[in-house]
Amino acid sequence: MQPWRPHRTATRRLGGWEPTAAHQRAILLAAGGAIVAVVGRRADLLVIVAPLVVAALWGHLARPRTEVTATARLGDSTLREGSATGVYVTTEPALHDVHGVVTLAQAPWVERKPSSGIAELEDGAATLGLRSTRWGRRRVGTVSVALVSTWGAFRAGPVDLPDLDSATLPVPASFDASAPTPHPRGIVGLNRSNRPGSGSEFNTIRRFHPGDRLRRIHWPVSMRTGALHVTSTFTDEDAHVFLLVDCFSDVGPREGIDGRPTSLDVTVRAAGAISEHFLRSNDRLTLRTVGAAEVPTLGVGSGTNHLRRVLDTLAAISPATERRDTGEHAIRGVDPNALCLVLSPLIDPTMVTLAHTLAARGMTVVVVDTFPDHLVADPSSIYQALAWRIRLLSRDAEVHNLRLRGVPVVPWRGAGSLDQVLRDIARRASAPRMARR
Repeated sequence: MQPWRPHRTATRRLGGWEPTAAHQRAILLAAGGAIVAVVGRRADLLVIVAPLVVAALWGHLARPRTEVTATARLGDSTLREGSATGVYVTTEPALHDVHGVVTLAQAPWVERKPSSGIAELEDGAATLGLRSTRWGRRRVGTVSVALVSTWGAFRAGPVDLPDLDSATLPVPASFDASAPTPHPRGIVGLNRSNRPGSGSEFNTIRRFHPGDRLRRIHWPVSMRTGALHVTSTFTDEDAHVFLLVDCFSDVGPREGIDGRPTSLDVTVRAAGAISEHFLRSNDRLTLRTVGAAEVPTLGVGSGTNHLRRVLDTLAAISPATERRDTGEHAIRGVDPNALCLVLSPLIDPTMVTLAHTLAARGMTVVVVDTFPDHLVADPSSIYQALAWRIRLLSRDAEVHNLRLRGVPVVPWRGAGSLDQVLRDIARRASAPRMARR
């Protein structure tokens, strides 16, 4: 699949200069008035139509004779939810005796500044502000440019420039986890392992061996015993985190960053927050989506560059565009030692089935419930309230079955949502197990 590249700049010629209706009307009235004045010998009519003759003649002599090219440039093609940028429009050549108007059409989830979306060209340049209020890839609105010469005699345009595209990245929710990530087995992370090695967690004080670093020498013990001793540490390792994002449904009113979130808003922002937390801890992360078409495949990675790729992938989600997706392709080839986080409002039964499948393969699975509470807090009608009550009863049964299988279901509450369950998983992983002799 070709990578999505937003169109940040649009250029188009405005075409030739054409006489306006006002200019044609002035010519006709001036000519008609002059003929009637001559035929009827009415000098007063000549005085009345004289201003029209002057305006028509002046406008015709001062008409522009060069074609103008308009260019619109988007200040930032990649935004965050709630952030603002500008659309900068310029004309070449810049005609100082020409009046110009730029309009920006209304687009979903884009606020214009000014709200009318109209700005005047000054010295061949104009600026319009816009603010993106919801994550996703979209067009910011059609930019139209129109120029009018002196006395409104000739015009060029209005001409619609090619559409400008922008990608709005989701704003990660507030999230932080103090619990360790289970199953670390890499070499560059910040998670404490049970093996001694180069790290930051203290292990013990032992005698000096060839190859030990001099800065590890523990001088108080060395002076007391008369032999060099060094401090040993546990090695730091990285873990593998696998995120499975539910894109089957987008339930709730779509009010953007300034209003109440939909179920997909909560899911996407939670995925961004979890990714940011683990990637900044040097863990490896994989992101897969279920139920969305044309979402680029994202492999395993770490670091801030991979975080940007994760946010770009989340911004490319179009909900419920692939209803026949069973999720088998998404969970194929997952690392058996990975921490599997399934982010879903648990509305579509496919995600419940995928959670059962991952748990049956012996993987560590945690379901993050991203169902927004405000959907059932204030229903708009009694029929909607009854429908939600029936659906939530079946949903509670599905959650109960997951917990009976040993899959924890944790509601998303921002920072600290996964602390307790990650501690329980780490404690369970370090507990003694029965083995055959």
